[in-house]
Amino acid sequence: MDTRSTTACPIGRAAHLIGDEWIMLLLRELFQSPQKFDELQKKTGAATNILSNRLGRMVANGLVAKVMYQERPPRYVYRLTKPGLALLPIALELMRYAEEWMPTELCSPLQLRHTTCGKLTRAGQVCSECGGAITIKTARLEQRDLDAELPDLA
Repeated sequence: MDTRSTTACPIGRAAHLIGDEWIMLLLRELFQSPQKFDELQKKTGAATNILSNRLGRMVANGLVAKVMYQERPPRYVYRLTKPGLALLPIALELMRYAEEWMPTELCSPLQLRHTTCGKLTRAGQVCSECGGAITIKTARLEQRDLDAELPDLA
């Protein structure tokens, strides 16, 4: 895919690249760890053709690397590249925005850990616990154990 855009607006160019629900869901999963195609399909719920298309776009635009881990039959794992990892602050701000301005009764399946202090933090650019910077190197998105948070009904 041609990464050049016909628009001079940097927001428009970035939105053209990542402004798709499926790409954002793939980023969410890949921020946590490299993933195989079937794992990504299960975690995002994307149809095979949609997943294949979006991963192809992400690889073509340098956000994701497709790395072979088995030759026969060929099997691949997808992992974020440096440009893909650089999208983490944007994803965290979207997460913060949704938490603040789009409340829901549902519990988020994700939690953010600031690895510098080791504590869970609200999404954003600064740790809500220690005040340190949240960066690519100091943030870890984790799956929340929703079963552990259910009230005991016995």
